[in-house]
Amino acid sequence: MRAPQRYVDWINAHLGFNPRAQKNSDALSDFIVDYLCAASSAIERLVRSEELAPLKNASVSTSVTVRNVDLVFYEKHLLPKLSVRVSVEHKILMTAHGKARKNRYGDIIAYCNHMHNHRRDCVVGATVVINTSPLYENPDAFARGLERKTFKMEKVVKDTVRVFEGIPLRESSEEPNDQPEALTVIVVNYDGVHPASLVASELAPQKTSHVHYDNFITQLVATYERRFCE
Repeated sequence: MRAPQRYVDWINAHLGFNPRAQKNSDALSDFIVDYLCAASSAIERLVRSEELAPLKNASVSTSVTVRNVDLVFYEKHLLPKLSVRVSVEHKILMTAHGKARKNRYGDIIAYCNHMHNHRRDCVVGATVVINTSPLYENPDAFARGLERKTFKMEKVVKDTVRVFEGIPLRESSEEPNDQPEALTVIVVNYDGVHPASLVASELAPQKTSHVHYDNFITQLVATYERRFCE
């Protein structure tokens, strides 16, 4: 079972979860660790030998600042220095897409810049989970009973996917720091109360899109092996 469906299964086992909390990101990180190891014998061998170690909620430093990152694979022999070869950050848009997508776009650019300042050859990935349900209500107290504007959710979701699909991917460590090496968009339908479902219709990236999950994993693996295994 692929990580997007496993993530939806996690949602359904934790209905009403707070998307601002770390638990849902940790679950997605665990699934991605499994799939990177399954997709790359080189990564799997290094993780098994503990030469390359996955770590969730890592504090990653540059010369001027520190940033918490959802998932990293670091070189264990260099501890206590944390030197990251691969990183993945998770972003989620449950509601208020028009405003939130601009903020999450900016978050991804800032995160990429940070990781490439940490290490220029770091393979930087990001996931963006987009919710299609217009009925979703954040579990935080401030969101209860809020009146919502009527809008065409299908158009909003398509526009939001297009925003992230438009982020260029960084092929070489000489290219700009503010671009990821790989990015995926996962589309779900979840109202916060009833079981969620994974969206595979035309609202979601199709297999020809570089932000389709399978292509995301392929891109991470190919870039890692090109930079660190050749």
